[in-house]
Order: sequence, then C-alpha cells, then structure tokens
Amino acid sequence: MSIQSPAATPASLAQLHQLLDAGMALSSTYRGRLSNHLPMAQQALLALGASAQRLQQFTDAQRAVLPPQTPALDTPPAGPQDLGRPERDAAWRAHFATRIAELGAAEALREALLLLLPGAGAIAFHGLIRSAHAVQAGHEGELAAGLAHWAAHFMPQPLQGQGPALELPDWVQTLRALPVPSTPPAGLIADRMWAWSAVPGFSSVAGRLQRGPEALRELALLAARSYAASANFTVLHLLTASHAMAVLQPWWPTPELPPGFVAAAAAGLLASGAEPVWTLASAPVRPWPVLIEAACAQDDAHVIKLTHAAWQLDQRWPDPAWRFAAQRAWAGH
Repeated sequence: MSIQSPAATPASLAQLHQLLDAGMALSSTYRGRLSNHLPMAQQALLALGASAQRLQQFTDAQRAVLPPQTPALDTPPAGPQDLGRPERDAAWRAHFATRIAELGAAEALREALLLLLPGAGAIAFHGLIRSAHAVQAGHEGELAAGLAHWAAHFMPQPLQGQGPALELPDWVQTLRALPVPSTPPAGLIADRMWAWSAVPGFSSVAGRLQRGPEALRELALLAARSYAASANFTVLHLLTASHAMAVLQPWWPTPELPPGFVAAAAAGLLASGAEPVWTLASAPVRPWPVLIEAACAQDDAHVIKLTHAAWQLDQRWPDPAWRFAAQRAWAGH
C-alpha cells in the first residue's frame, strides 16, 4: 500500500539497508535504559509506504538524540553467563554476527530463539520487537544488533508448577487475583514487570494459558482492544510484541506459543494496570489509507510501530480491533 503523492519518491529497500548500515554505529540504548527505536521505525515506515524524503527526515531527527555504540573490547566471547548484562552488548553483537555468518540468518535465528525466548520481555519486549523488524528488513547486521539487545537485557519470567491450562479470559482473571507487589511498582515497564513477576503465585499462574493455535491471535486482539479503549502505553508494547512473535513464528522452537512469551505477557498485562477489554463499542473508524498516512507523518516511533503492527496483523487475522487501536494511537498525537 502506498500513500505517496505522484511527485513523491517512495522509500526503497536499498535506502533502508543503507540507513541500517549507518545505524550500526549507534547504541542500542539512550538516556539510561531506553531502547533505540530508530531501526524498528525505519523498517515500519518503509513497509507503510513512506517517501524516501520522509524516511530520511525521520532518521535525521532521531539520530540527533542517539549516542554512539560502545566499541567492542578485546574481551571473551559472549555466552550464556552474559545474559542480562547490558555492558556486554557489543560482545553479543559479535557473537550473533558470527553465528549468522556460520549458519545463515535463518538457522542462527532459530538457535537464538531457543536461548532468548525464555526472556521474551527483555527491556520491555524491545529485544524481541527489534529482532522481528530486522527479519522483515532482511538485514543481517540489524538482526545481530536486535538479538544482542535482547540478550544483553535478558529478563526471564519465573515459571514453575503449572496447573491445568486456562482459556484466555480465565487466565486473565486468575492473574488479576494475584496480590499486588509489596512495594508499588514504578519506573520503566521492565521494572514494573519484574516487580509483578515476584509476587506470590505468579510463577504458578503465568504459564497456564492454553498455548494452542489461536493463543497468539487471542492475546494480540486482547491487547488491541484494551489499547483502543485506554491508550495504555504498556499495552501498546504488548500489541507490538505480539506482532513480533507472529513475524518470528516460523523459527519458534515448538509449534505452540512459547511459554516465555506467555509469562512475559502476563507480567506486562499486570504491569499495565489496564482493564482487559474483550469487545469494543461500535464507533466510526477510519480506513487504513488514512491511518497509515497519519502514522507516516508522525515523529513518535511508537505510533509508527503500532500502526505497522496493527495493519499487518489485520492482514493475517482480519478484525476491526486493529484499526481501532491504530486510530487511538493517531488520535492521541
């Protein structure tokens, strides 16, 4: 789908790859533990049909606030002992670049997901999301960077002693009956997710969602409807993370929705504090061309990424909820 005027030159995959090549010099984080959204939004803008000029303008504005990547030091190669160590990001980039060169991108990704999916919520899902955008971009350096971001901020959610599997509404209700953290969670989404994952009972409930063929679709639609009703920022990330899991599905270790993502989704739902919304009231909703054009004009990477995720999920699992979510993101800016 293109939203160009006749005079606009559309962005191209070659342009995106040039920008991603240049982005390898940028850090995966800025202002402490905030994720660099630039490569994710660049790929989303291309997919949404942004012009070459718009893609370059967005890139120039975003690059201005991003620090350079810390150079790789002559240190031991990254390994499992380095999971969750942000200072080892450069070593993890080197590790995944090597595995991609040795195995090819597809097999290296399959291997990486075995290691990383137990910590799917790493830095509030951005390792997962960045890796999925890299797959869609077809850029091996960016894939290594996304996987490294995930590994360096690895955050496994505890799972143990699971009982009978629960349908999504029962699972959500059981989660919401858990006691609140003793210290009110605050700060970044990842910190609030970690606080909720430590409450009594979380580890025995989080993984009990039925993980059959419809699980990801139902979870993503819950996120879309809840976001459309609330504009909750944490729920937004659950929606874009669900899209990322859909992109990566061909490389999942098993056909079922991986339990690490289910547990991270449980922590994200609790951390959001949002009321789950199962149905949306009937209301006017704009068509995709209008929503996409509005998103491409935005400087907020979250609006761009959510619109891209919702648009692609609507192509996979048609439902009005995706457009309602995209419209809510656009209307708030």
